[in-house]
Amino acid sequence: MKINSATNAAEALKMGRGVVNVFNKHNLYCPRCKGVINDTIGQIAFNKGLDPDQFIKDLNESLE
Repeated sequence: MKINSATNAAEALKMGRGVVNVFNKHNLYCPRCKGVINDTIGQIAFNKGLDPDQFIKDLNESLE
């Protein structure tokens, strides 16, 4: 399964340790955040000022 902007962050984090590493690389502490169950990858990228395309690319590459 691929990650996209509509993917729930909590579900993405369950996909593997690589996803957690990408979040950490971008200084995102979502694994410990209560809001992670409500946020999508797109919302996180927007709220944190990340390039959403690059963020999603990094996340998907971490799954390979």
